[in-house]
Amino acid sequence: MSAVGINPKIAIVGIGGCGCNTLNRLYEVGIVDEMNIAAIAVHTELVHLRSVKVRNKILIGETVVKGHGCGGNIALGEEAMKEDVSKVITSLGTPDVVIVTGGLGGGTASGGMSILLEEIGNRIPNALRIAVVTLPFSFEGMNRIENAKLSLGSIISAADLTIVHLNDILLKRIGTIPVQYAFKFMDTILVNTIKGIVDIITKGGIVSISFSDFVSVVKDMKLGVVGHGVGTRISEACANAVNNVLLDADLKEASAALLYVEAPSKTTLEEASEAPRMVTEKYGITRVYWGFRINDLLERPRVMLLASGVRSPTVESLVGSLELL
Repeated sequence: MSAVGINPKIAIVGIGGCGCNTLNRLYEVGIVDEMNIAAIAVHTELVHLRSVKVRNKILIGETVVKGHGCGGNIALGEEAMKEDVSKVITSLGTPDVVIVTGGLGGGTASGGMSILLEEIGNRIPNALRIAVVTLPFSFEGMNRIENAKLSLGSIISAADLTIVHLNDILLKRIGTIPVQYAFKFMDTILVNTIKGIVDIITKGGIVSISFSDFVSVVKDMKLGVVGHGVGTRISEACANAVNNVLLDADLKEASAALLYVEAPSKTTLEEASEAPRMVTEKYGITRVYWGFRINDLLERPRVMLLASGVRSPTVESLVGSLELL
């Protein structure tokens, strides 16, 4: 990776319906369209794309699907992205980090995400590539599950790190709420995941995570997990962050971890260090980087955990051994 400026440049690309919805939420919380954070909405469906609030919107595959979406057809999603991938690459500029997000199971993101990630690797080779994806609920049907299966392996291969959220794990935890709220809940998780990554890169603190440390945890790590937690103490918030991970991954197999801790100013250094100590001692992760930031707007401390180099039985049942990707 080449030299990076004082403020690393970040680009966030939302692909398809879920990805564009996530960009809308990020816009609402003030994350995107800032000086060093570009946002690009990419879709095959013109009506949905027009509703996205970010400035930079790209309709792909107009000659293929004529603005009507892919209808769950991966092949059409691939064709659409190949047709207009140069437009997307040009809109990215020269970022240091590209976060590509979308829900797998449909046609646009499932078909187009790996193609975009590969092209970023070819044309912006120094950019770190992070994919943030969801896998469909089982009740959504075999076609969507098969689409996710067909696309996930190529996405993991094309990205430095792919963060996977399983909708079925979310369903087990909040299964009693109406289905429309379940989808909104996952939208919130995606937003928090991306916001957390952006905060790690851009926000300083009493203890800061350097960009080089961030790169070492993310680059060429294949599979990752993210969890968020709050608690009365930092140790409780950290435990909740681990428990809120939406992937069946064993943290004891993780290669590295990042912890981003925010807490009121009354927090002692001893308490602040509880999070990295817990992750190191309980899970045996030898490379743990942590940041600590005072935030007096919080009543209770909160922790974000990002662990990389993990393995997942569910993911490997879909794509095979991660070592072969």
